[in-house]
Order: sequence, then structure tokens, then C-alpha cells
Amino acid sequence: MAVWTEVKLCLGLLTRLPVDSKHDEPAADVSAACKWFPVIGVMIGALSGAALFIGDILELPDSVSALLAISAVIILTGAMHEDGLADVADGFGGGRDKKHKLEIMRDSRLGVYGTIALILDVAFRWALITQLLSFGWIFATACLIASGASSRLVVISLMKSLTAARQDGLGASAGIPDNNSILIAILFTVIALLLTKDTLLFLSIAISVPIAAGLLHYLANNQIGGQTGDVLGAGQRLGEVLALTSMVVVA
Repeated sequence: MAVWTEVKLCLGLLTRLPVDSKHDEPAADVSAACKWFPVIGVMIGALSGAALFIGDILELPDSVSALLAISAVIILTGAMHEDGLADVADGFGGGRDKKHKLEIMRDSRLGVYGTIALILDVAFRWALITQLLSFGWIFATACLIASGASSRLVVISLMKSLTAARQDGLGASAGIPDNNSILIAILFTVIALLLTKDTLLFLSIAISVPIAAGLLHYLANNQIGGQTGDVLGAGQRLGEVLALTSMVVVA
């Protein structure tokens, strides 16, 4: 596919932007285009930064600016990753066996485990972004861009390391990225991390990405024997929270 076609496909998958992109693309197309996932993460992180900038201009408290940034991302992405996190929490927490877990994950109703997971996800993000804002909105924006890119690399890693747990759904349609796509995605992520201009921050994220990917790989493989679209979304959420946490620790 042409570059712009791949970018549009990624935008259509990862955001609610009105791009002319089909959501039923062959797995080969998605797996080839996924190298642009970190770039989309950079764009989403930059939008968060714009919200922080507005908060700075209006002289809002850091806690309020952090909520603005989180809200902007949720609106842009349609909370698709949060939805995946909630479904995984409900399925893994409440399912009896693989079949039952997958049935729960497909159910659109929100359960107790999913509710708790969403509350913790937003609470952690809010607290972490608020703390990063103590170093200024520009620094916080660089961190959000870095975490946005690196967390999408977690998604690509799970696509590569896990087979689809079922034959339908987003996880199956995503396909398996080749090594070339993964290397390009890593390169894009490294470029995003360089925006932090800090070796410790760079290394902290470099450590948090494989931890997030490894943890979700282990859980998904043991719980349902592979990945689904919900697992990929949960991987992004875990990757971002761990990246932000690691940056707060070393900042």
C-alpha cells in the first residue's frame, strides 16, 4: 500500500477522525500498516499536549489540565483502548474457561472488574500527568508523546507474539506484522522518545515497553490462548500507564 493509504488505515483503526478508510481491510494490509501505529500515538500525544497548553494559558490547576488532556484523547480515540481494557478485565476476572472468557469479552455490558480497571486507568493517568505537569507543560507533552508512541509499540509486539484467540474480530483481522514493519515501528518510537531529551527517561520507557508486552502476553496466552482486539487495546493502556509511571519515577 502507499504510505498515505497505510496512514489513513491506521487513523481509521485507532481514532475517530473522519478519514476515508475501510475497517475490513485484509490482515496483510493491517499488519503492513501497523508500523505507523507509533506515529498515530505521537499525534494523539500531541493533542494531549495541546490540551495542556490551553490549560497553561488559562492558568488552570495542573489537576484540571490533566483531566483536559485525558478527555481530549478519549474523544479522539472513541475510548477504544479503554473499552478493550474493560473487556479484558471482565473476561479474565470473571470467566470460568477460555470459551466463557471470550464470551464475556464480546459482551458489551460493563462488569465489576471492567469498571474497576477503568477507574484505576483514569486515576493513574490523572495522577501521573498532574505530577509531570509540575515540570511544565512542555515537558509533560514530550512525555505524553513518548508514551503515546511506545504504548502502540506494545500493540504491535502482541500482534507479533500471539496468535488470534478466535477467528473473527479485530484481533484476527490484524494479522501478524513482519520484521521489517516492526523495525520501522521501533525506529519511529525511538525518534519520539528522543523528544524527551533525557537519557533516563529514554531508558525508563525502553524498559517499560517489554514489561507491558511481556505481562499481557503471559496473561492472554494463559487466559485465552492468544490475542483479541480487546487484548491489544488493554496492551496499549497498560503500556502507556507503565511508561508514564516510569517517567515520573526518574524525572
